[in-house]
Amino acid sequence: MKTTIPERIDMVKQELGIAEDIEFGKLCGMSKSVVHQLKGGMMKSISPRYAYKLEENTGFSARWIMLGEGPMVLDPSIRQAVKIMEAMSESRRKDAVKIITPLAEPDGDSDTPAHQKKRAIQ
Repeated sequence: MKTTIPERIDMVKQELGIAEDIEFGKLCGMSKSVVHQLKGGMMKSISPRYAYKLEENTGFSARWIMLGEGPMVLDPSIRQAVKIMEAMSESRRKDAVKIITPLAEPDGDSDTPAHQKKRAIQ
């Protein structure tokens, strides 16, 4: 079942041990008034700038807080990898993608069509 924005805000506050809406607002860069409007249903969506600020400060997924989709919390390793990739030049990012793409294959799955093709070439 998909959660509402007020429910997601309450979930974040509970996970972080935050009692006051103003504390939540500080993590997102939003005023207490905006938090109240979101929780009261007067605002139907969270601005991406608030969602990404929350993600940056806490690890709660911007996509999840905005849409209720995907994982609630981003894996710290993924967050670290994104920061590293963002700091790289475009050519270095392309090289890094070439290196990590084979690692995305399931362990022990060496009989995929890509592997079969590679073996045929060799």
